[in-house]
Amino acid sequence: MELLKEGEDFPFQTADAAQSDLDLDEVTLAAKNAFGIKYLFAWQRIVIANILDSALGLPEDTPLLQTDDSFGEDDVASLTAADDSILLQTDASVGEDDIALQTGAAVEEECTASQTTAATEEDNTAMQTTATEEGDTALQTNATAEKDATSLQTTATGEDDTALQTATTEEEESLFYCGRQIVLLPTGAGKSLCFLTPALLLKGPTLVIYPLLALMADQKRRMDSGGIESVIFRGGQSPQEREENFAKIKKGAKIIIANPEVLQNKSIVKELAACKIQHIAIDEAHCVSEWGDSFRPAYLTLGKIIEELDCKTVTAFTATASPQVLDRVSQVLFGGQSHIVRSDADRSNIRYNVIYAAAKKRLAFRLAVTEQKPLLIFCGTRAKSEDMARELALYMGCDKVKFYHAGLEKAEKTATEEWFFNKSDAVLCCTCAYGMGVDKKDIKTVIHLESPPTAESYLQESGRIARDGSIGKAILLWNYADHKKFSAYPKNSREYKMLLFAESSTCRRQVLLDALGAEQAVCSGCDVCERGGKAPFAYDLNLALSFITKNRKMYGYSQTQALLQSEFNKKDLALFGLRIWDQEDILTILSELSSRMLIKKCRWPWKGRLTCEKCTNKDETNTLPKKKERPVTEAHLKIRRSFMFNRRKLVNKIIGKKKA
Repeated sequence: MELLKEGEDFPFQTADAAQSDLDLDEVTLAAKNAFGIKYLFAWQRIVIANILDSALGLPEDTPLLQTDDSFGEDDVASLTAADDSILLQTDASVGEDDIALQTGAAVEEECTASQTTAATEEDNTAMQTTATEEGDTALQTNATAEKDATSLQTTATGEDDTALQTATTEEEESLFYCGRQIVLLPTGAGKSLCFLTPALLLKGPTLVIYPLLALMADQKRRMDSGGIESVIFRGGQSPQEREENFAKIKKGAKIIIANPEVLQNKSIVKELAACKIQHIAIDEAHCVSEWGDSFRPAYLTLGKIIEELDCKTVTAFTATASPQVLDRVSQVLFGGQSHIVRSDADRSNIRYNVIYAAAKKRLAFRLAVTEQKPLLIFCGTRAKSEDMARELALYMGCDKVKFYHAGLEKAEKTATEEWFFNKSDAVLCCTCAYGMGVDKKDIKTVIHLESPPTAESYLQESGRIARDGSIGKAILLWNYADHKKFSAYPKNSREYKMLLFAESSTCRRQVLLDALGAEQAVCSGCDVCERGGKAPFAYDLNLALSFITKNRKMYGYSQTQALLQSEFNKKDLALFGLRIWDQEDILTILSELSSRMLIKKCRWPWKGRLTCEKCTNKDETNTLPKKKERPVTEAHLKIRRSFMFNRRKLVNKIIGKKKA
């Protein structure tokens, strides 16, 4: 069984050329033999080349590459030459052209020095002959020439040594940065190939650090099925299990799987250091910033652990990270000195949509029924994921809907993952615990019931769809409570970018790319570009507002609530065959209308009854027609005063009768 399958794990990674036309070097050949991948993307070759170049820059007495028949020592030179051609240049490193120019200058200086020496020797011979004939004068001239020649040779040699020293220093600096990479590749772009392929070529083991136990177990299973020997270190293992792992490493296990917490054990780190780890790969590196500063402080110790392991080649991988997150990751892991490799962050096969709704759970219910499946619904809490799943199960059946969160037992998680993996018409209501490491390729739709905290988190979770190359749909549900929550953040913060994304009147895709510091991209699908403007007024708010406008000052709060519930259920009864709107949903709608000052309670003589207010927010697009306001004249004011005076007289008359 192949570990990674072309066209499935990496849907776009297929070769256009015929097999006979492909130029396979040792790196590509290793990827082809192990994973069935016929060629490597440019960014994969860059990352792999940097890893191997950094490893080859270590002391000569450390064996780094395989020396068996499949990859001999003679192949190292050709591999290095091939990889050098795709080494990514940075400000801190020396490019290939610069090295060539320096080498050419050094050779040219050596040739000049040789020519000068040869010419001097000929002159010396001639002068010696002349000296025999002419005596002491010629000898003095010859001695002067010899001194000049010596001076020229010394100068040429000094310049040559300086050039070589400069080239050596710059090359060492280049190798230093190649060994400290932060790699940004979108979900499904083949990040695992970037550290698994070098692991096959390096002599020593590769340590891969994952954030989740489920992800560690899944990768271990896939590596075992693919024939790559690996070991896993996690909490709760017995001393005997860990001894067996170290024995496997000594016998040649290629991959060591661990998480930051297990590496807090000093004895494990000490034994791993003795294993001479050649490369450390940190997957989902944005967790260093996202989780390390909050509830997983073990991530903040990775920089120190890397030093204790004495590994010179470290690569941090992530799919989404803003410039602030990249800076934080660089500081924690590399002390602020790192080299960034970035590919195109845009997932062109994902269509981004934002839908406004007050009662978001009802809209999620409708979308779960009508949108293409398999489908994920990301919920903000465990309770909401369970509640959403129960309601959908009543309509769709328990065999088509389940929930998933971190509170489940391991057996329950495994059973749910296997169930969803084998289903083509399933709906999974989950928290972000199902995010990283999911390997289901054919998910068609992702719905966010609650907004993720940052644009990077949203990209991470929405990136779980359409990994088979098909078209996927990412839908974010947004309401006024979300607007108030994200408006409270500073305008330059990462959280505020979610507000810009949700309420954008321009391309949503570009808002996400800007949040990552990526380049401009042509939109391949978002609701704003397709519609030509921002999202319309919420459907449920509009329906409730229309009802209250038509029946203004007629019904109180409870009466309006009951009538609206009946109205909403009447509209959805034909679609679902059951009444899905409850009292809580209508209360949510009325509460949002009141918060936005679109409705209000009347005073006497219609006390407690509901009526409409004018929309005070100019940015809101109310679809209801606005009535023209008539100018207030003096005649109008007289009528009002007369009415108020007569009303007071009437009230006083009534009060007087009651007293009598």
